[in-house]
Amino acid sequence: MLRYTIQLTIVFLLAVSSASIAKLQAADALAADGSPAPAVIPTISPTGHIVELRTPIGTTFNAYVTGAEDAKRGVLIIHDRRGLGDYAKGWAERFAAIGYRALVVDLYDGRYSNEPAGATRIMTSIDQASANVNLKAGLAYLKAPGRTLATFGWDFGGGQALWAALQDPEAVAATVIYYGPMSTDVKALRTLKGPVLGIFAKNDPWVSPLHVVGYQDAMREAGAPFSVIPYDAGHGFTNPINRVYNKKLADDAWGKTQAFLEERLK
Repeated sequence: MLRYTIQLTIVFLLAVSSASIAKLQAADALAADGSPAPAVIPTISPTGHIVELRTPIGTTFNAYVTGAEDAKRGVLIIHDRRGLGDYAKGWAERFAAIGYRALVVDLYDGRYSNEPAGATRIMTSIDQASANVNLKAGLAYLKAPGRTLATFGWDFGGGQALWAALQDPEAVAATVIYYGPMSTDVKALRTLKGPVLGIFAKNDPWVSPLHVVGYQDAMREAGAPFSVIPYDAGHGFTNPINRVYNKKLADDAWGKTQAFLEERLK
């Protein structure tokens, strides 16, 4: 567990310089028209509810769950660096609408910040060992007879989606990462059973194309199936709250995500 915590810190420090953090915060602090970003841009009206989950070590955390209880597919979703808000819930509802039981785990213990610097402070305070316990508990909650599972996340949650798969590789049939920093621990990556799809942005100051090459090298060495789709966009291009939001590319990424999961979660 300690090794995972240290590695996350190393990955973050390698991926994020002070200059790139400034660029990243500037990119998503404004709406598309250059005005201050609104506090909330709901994508889909939430119909799910909050549940309290208990881990094997006796700790508890909250999660948002939606979708049919008898769904044959399940997806564990991890929020971005802002926290568990309407945007993350909207993604869960999007998956529920196409037949998934969807669970968004809250790795921030109820904290949320729409202010970029505040969100970054919360994100960098997360203990990965503790987060891993919650991720595994989230997968356990989603398990059901005849149900196949995927993990999904973007930004901070993109990297966490991979960490989730590493906590219970036998349970995860596929993972989708949207512009998140990935583990390059080859030994750990060798335990993956399901393929990984990476959606990345070519103009990303946080997870650059150079970082993506490093992820590809690590996954190749581990023998883990890894598909990369690079978009000519900036970090956060699928979120309407961000100045770099691109609806056309966001829709395309969602279409490719569905196709990838459709094939892997049969």
